[in-house]
Amino acid sequence: MPGLGSQELYRMVLDSLPVAVCAVDREGKVILWNDGAERVTGYLRQDVLGHLCTDAFLEHADTDNNPLEGSALPLLETMRDGKCVTVRASLRKKSGQSVGVHVRTVPLRGEDGRMQGAAELFEEMITRTPADRRHNKLAVAGAVDQLTGLLNHSMILARLQEALNMHKVYPIPFCVLGISIDGLPKIRERFGQAAVDATLHVVAQTLASALRPTDFLGRWLEQEFLAILAECNENDVTSVGERLRKMVQRAHVSWWGDTWSVTVSIGATPAQDMDTAGGMVSRAEAGMRKSSDNGGNQVVVVTH
Repeated sequence: MPGLGSQELYRMVLDSLPVAVCAVDREGKVILWNDGAERVTGYLRQDVLGHLCTDAFLEHADTDNNPLEGSALPLLETMRDGKCVTVRASLRKKSGQSVGVHVRTVPLRGEDGRMQGAAELFEEMITRTPADRRHNKLAVAGAVDQLTGLLNHSMILARLQEALNMHKVYPIPFCVLGISIDGLPKIRERFGQAAVDATLHVVAQTLASALRPTDFLGRWLEQEFLAILAECNENDVTSVGERLRKMVQRAHVSWWGDTWSVTVSIGATPAQDMDTAGGMVSRAEAGMRKSSDNGGNQVVVVTH
C-alpha cells in the first residue's frame, strides 16, 4: 500500500480487527492497545500504554467472579507456561460496570524462540446489535427507564405477566429476582441525588451485561430492579444470583474524583403453578428484605 510504512500498516490492520487486542512486553507492561480494546473497555491508549497489566484498572475475574490476580492473569500465565490460554472472564470498564468477555492469549517469541511478551484478544460475550435495535424501538414506545436504560416498571410487569401466561400453557421453569442496592441513603447523604443516579446507572448496566438475551431486566422501584430469568429453576437460581451479586460488587462508581463500590441484596423465587405477578414479586421482595436485614450482599431464595 503506497505511502504507508510497516508500522502504520500493522496499526491499521490491528485497529480494523473486530476484537480487542492488548500486548505486553516481558515485564508485563502494556505496549499495544488497539481500537477494539478502547471500544470494549472505554480506556484510551494513553490511559494504559506503559502500565503493568497487573494494575487494577481492568480487574479480571473468572466465571465465578473470583479475582484473577498476579500470575493468575491470562497474559502472565501465558508468559510463564508459553502456552495459549482460552477462558471466559469478566473485566471492569472505565465507566465502572463489569462485562463478561471471551479471552484468548498467545505467547510472543523472538526469532531465537525466547519469550518477548504475550498478546490477549478479548471480546464481549454478548453481541448487542439486535438487542440494541429492539431496545431503541422500546425506547420510542416509552417502555424504557431513561436513567438506567432498562425496561421501566410497567414494561417489566408486562413481561412478567407474559411469562406467567406462557407458564400456564408450557410449564417451563423460570425465576424472578428482586434486586436492591445496599447503602444508597448514605451515598445520597454524602454526595447528593446525582451520585445516587450514577450508582443506579452503573449497577443497572452491570446487571444487564451479565444476563442472557432471553432474560429481562427492569427498574421496579427507585433503588430496586426486577429480573426475569427464562428456563431457570430453583436449583439454578442461587448460582445465577451469586454471579450477579459478585459482578456488582466488583463494579466501581466514579464521581468527581471519588470512587466507590456497592453491594446488592437479592431475593429470588421460582414460578409456581397458578402463580400471579403480585405473588412472585412479593416473594422476591421478601427474600430481598431478608437479605438486606441480614446485612445485605447476599441471595435469599423464597419458594412459598
